[in-house]
Amino acid sequence: MIPILLAVAGAMIWMPKWWRVAQREHYLPGSVNATLFRWLETTAVPNMGLAVLGLISAVATVLLDGSARLWSTAAVVVISAVTPVGFPLRGRTSKLRFTRRMKTTAVLAILIWGAALWLLSVFATTSSAAAICSLFGCVAVDAALAVAVPLETRLAKRFQTSAEERLRAVRPLVIALTGSYGKTSTKEHLAALIAPIRPTVASPASWNNQAGLSRAINEHLTPSTEVFIAEMGTYGTGEIRRLCGWIRPEIVAITAIGPVHLERMGSIDNIVKAKMEIVEDATTVVLNVDSLELADQAERIADTHRVIRCSGRRDSAADVRVSTDDTGEDLRLDYFAESYSLGPLQASVQTSNVAVAAALAVEAGLPPGRLGALVEGLETGEHRASVSVTDSGLTIIDNTFNSNPAGAKDALATLLTHSREGRSVVITPGMVELGPQQDSENAEFARLVVESGGELVIVGRTNRRALRRGASAVDGIVIEVSSRDAAREWVRLNLSAGDGVLWENDLPDHYP
Repeated sequence: MIPILLAVAGAMIWMPKWWRVAQREHYLPGSVNATLFRWLETTAVPNMGLAVLGLISAVATVLLDGSARLWSTAAVVVISAVTPVGFPLRGRTSKLRFTRRMKTTAVLAILIWGAALWLLSVFATTSSAAAICSLFGCVAVDAALAVAVPLETRLAKRFQTSAEERLRAVRPLVIALTGSYGKTSTKEHLAALIAPIRPTVASPASWNNQAGLSRAINEHLTPSTEVFIAEMGTYGTGEIRRLCGWIRPEIVAITAIGPVHLERMGSIDNIVKAKMEIVEDATTVVLNVDSLELADQAERIADTHRVIRCSGRRDSAADVRVSTDDTGEDLRLDYFAESYSLGPLQASVQTSNVAVAAALAVEAGLPPGRLGALVEGLETGEHRASVSVTDSGLTIIDNTFNSNPAGAKDALATLLTHSREGRSVVITPGMVELGPQQDSENAEFARLVVESGGELVIVGRTNRRALRRGASAVDGIVIEVSSRDAAREWVRLNLSAGDGVLWENDLPDHYP
């Protein structure tokens, strides 16, 4: 009985820790074990050693007897509770929130873990059962996430049905956007362009899945709404097709193709296939042909869809271009045969995103002649390469919500523009979910930072080796800190008026 009580006591420590990971990873089955292995890989000392010791202790509960067996069980329980060392039990960046979905996950995890503990106790000793269930406890949380999928699908369907009824009643023009990156900024640009002429609702923040879009429609659509803008995200093929099946957009856009979520999607080809699901039943398709994959797709669907090609480059042959000349001046909007001179955009506003938004706005009814004045007022979203200056004169570029290779390079260019008279510092934990390209992309970004004369501050361990390797290719300044809080303190002590700092990405604290 004592081994069972020990296991239950240990579970009261480690199980909430993994619940929080599940919540932060959007309840994706397999994400809990993936997080554990990420910590073991990047913090081998001491965590890999503890994992091996836990396995040895678990084997000892089978081979030993008496007090030695009990002590081995206790060792496994303690190791399971404290591993990985350095992992915050309660969380710094976000606390565990007992939402309805979290309560469901918690109950299922407890039931699955308890059933496994009971079954193993029947067929083995209680010490071995306690050791095995403690050592592999995070498997129970991942199993709970998998078991909950059908239930969550049924619950989400209820909200989706209500959203479908609201769409049929209001009958707005539906515009949908997707892309590896740039979709949220483009959505916000589009809403700003259309709102002056037509009552417009855009899905808030990153509400870009079935639950988020259902909620956006149910809570925000009113009888006076004329245009609904739906941002659509995906972690695999079929998801966007299902969204379009009930939202039924008439006009769609894809902002970019890149290795974002490559870890989950498997290949760039799979990303293209998943994103292109948005065009299947649309009448008009707007594509950013600065992405070579989208340029190819524009040619492929040209005979079956009305395609508008957009670009942020002046030398492009696209239908809609927002671009500057070689000096960075003379900002111009080219809309088919018409051209408009523009005032300066915010430095962090991406011209290709503006081009896509402009094309969509005209399709929604905005007269092309009004584009010039409205485009000049566009702003970037919060934490998306936004620029500010502190009271002390320090320039801050906040790009913590834009973790992709292209966005990181653009943000670095913005930093260098704003800190010509002082130090240029990039603070980053690196980029994640880039699959097999993650190390090389992080190394390349570090090389660009140091090569441009910037100083690199590496946060945490997730991408430390890759960033360090990239920076070592050029002689420069590299600092390593353990956390974002430590980075803030470094900035306070080392930077002053005239200096610039780019905060590139911000990983939650369940990353090493």
